[in-house]
Amino acid sequence: MTLPEQGLPVDEVLRRVEQAAAADLPWREGLGWSLVYNAGEDHMSLVEAAGARYADANGLSHSAFPSLAHFESEVLEMVASIVHPATTSHGIFTTGGTESILLAVKAYRDARGEGRTTIVVPRTAHPAFGKAAQLLGLRTRVVEVDASRRADPGALAAAICDDTLVVGVSAPNFPFGVVDPVAPIAAAAAERGVGVHVDAAVGGLFLPFVDGFGKPFGLDVPGVTSVSVDLHKYGYGLKGASALMFATKELRHGAYFLDTGWPGGSLASASVTGTRSGRAAAGAYASLLRLGHCGLRATVQEIMATTGRLVRGLGALGITPVTEPDMSVFAAGCESIDIRAVARGLQQRGWWMDVQSDPDALHFVVMHRHAAIVDRFLTDAAAVVADPPPRSEASAGGAYGVMVRTDTGAADPIEALKHYLDGRYDQTS
Repeated sequence: MTLPEQGLPVDEVLRRVEQAAAADLPWREGLGWSLVYNAGEDHMSLVEAAGARYADANGLSHSAFPSLAHFESEVLEMVASIVHPATTSHGIFTTGGTESILLAVKAYRDARGEGRTTIVVPRTAHPAFGKAAQLLGLRTRVVEVDASRRADPGALAAAICDDTLVVGVSAPNFPFGVVDPVAPIAAAAAERGVGVHVDAAVGGLFLPFVDGFGKPFGLDVPGVTSVSVDLHKYGYGLKGASALMFATKELRHGAYFLDTGWPGGSLASASVTGTRSGRAAAGAYASLLRLGHCGLRATVQEIMATTGRLVRGLGALGITPVTEPDMSVFAAGCESIDIRAVARGLQQRGWWMDVQSDPDALHFVVMHRHAAIVDRFLTDAAAVVADPPPRSEASAGGAYGVMVRTDTGAADPIEALKHYLDGRYDQTS
């Protein structure tokens, strides 16, 4: 593909844009169980309209666009009022959970490092902790989880050494949808003078509204020193929105990048990115204002009801949660059923299925749109379980964000993932 000599007509441009989506996940039809969170067409129309109004506003300069500073600060305060309502926090608006974790780790390194070089995390923690370690010249110490797939407080406490910079835990972890025991882990870390970051990207705006959950995980838990919550997940904002909240200004200042020596002028940046659209901040602001506490609670109750229907229906087929989830994210498997063959059969029927390993399991993130299709999914699942397709060795490994039917032809898993990423950019028209 080369740049056209003459610009194409508008209709042709739009045709090509639409054509490119032909193989995309059909999430609007409810056929996928990950990646896109939404709260219905009316809500998304409002959020997209708000985002479009500020799409060209540049988050690089809040001086030029004070509207974005207003949106970001208001969003941070609204999120804090849900996650730790009686506790002061000092926040940064980021583009997502990975950037939030990266900035949190940078904050600990720069504000409290003092030669500490190791991040301690349970094996179920998001790989963004490892990514942060790689980018920032640190190391990770990974600790096994208990039988419920939650972090083991005793094992994590034993892993804290003089070189420990921060401990990372999840609310919930993404693979199994269970919340780590935040309070005892934070208490053990505090005794050693080590901070705790809670990755609540998925659960931060969901768990507080789950009937019977009632376990604090924010800055109101003694020893917790930072928390991250995504707005583009169960906050139903536009992609590229996350709240990172610190217990102290000292930590928030550690996340900043400041330069006063550049000929172009002083630079003060709270985020990894420089120029960024105001679209996500405006969308997150509009979403939270529109939903309010009552709207968030109603969506959580609806989604938990759908989750119950899905879990019961799969259970009737012999496919059960690997561990009882705390919310609407879970993995389900069966020792006597070839789960990867089931996933392949469901994919052949049009479903986008995420599969993970250890153990082999189907992975689900239940959302608003699934209420309308859960019975259809269970009907297809029953048919596939009764007559599964042959197992494909090309689908032997699960991959987060990589569809299991992707066959790279590489035997080494690392080389396979490199090949997958290369394919994003080395396409031919």
